[in-house]
Amino acid sequence: MNKPDHSPDQIHERAALYVLGAMDNAEAADFAAHLAQGCQLCADEVAAFARVAGELPYSVDPRAPQKTLRQRVLSRISVEATSNPSATLRQEGLTFVQPQRFEWQPLPAPGLEIKLLSADARRGSTTQLVRMRPGAAYPSHRHADVEELFLLEGDLLVSGVLMRAGDYCRAEPESVHAGISSPSGCVFISTASVRDELLA
Repeated sequence: MNKPDHSPDQIHERAALYVLGAMDNAEAADFAAHLAQGCQLCADEVAAFARVAGELPYSVDPRAPQKTLRQRVLSRISVEATSNPSATLRQEGLTFVQPQRFEWQPLPAPGLEIKLLSADARRGSTTQLVRMRPGAAYPSHRHADVEELFLLEGDLLVSGVLMRAGDYCRAEPESVHAGISSPSGCVFISTASVRDELLA
């Protein structure tokens, strides 16, 4: 991409729009490519805005999610797991899943879809494929347990860090993932607690 105007105002504006997911797909992809080329000025500004964005939920009065939200999500996961028995093969102590044989299931947030790979009722965790459409944003959340994320395709901005295919992120209990968006779209695999707390 052409080198952007590096005046303070332009850097400030571009970083804010990027973190908030307010750029159109082409602008976001160009800016992500610019970051990947190693522009430290813009990277520092993105990281600063991501920290601010992560604090925004704390500036308003807490509001509990609708009581039906958790049940709706778990019901959708249950349907996904039981409606495609041929996609799962179990042997003694082994489970094989062929996610290409079942459909993506939409999540409540726009542009987010999952394929459930496994659910561990004892640990209260799930492992799933997550697909984010270009420009989609994932809700900020606090982790109830360790969360592991491995990016398979595309790019993903997480708490000011731009991840690319092959990158891995481990989040410890009580840590917060904020400012999560995908400029160009992505697919990742994650293992997370069903008790995670949505912050926005």
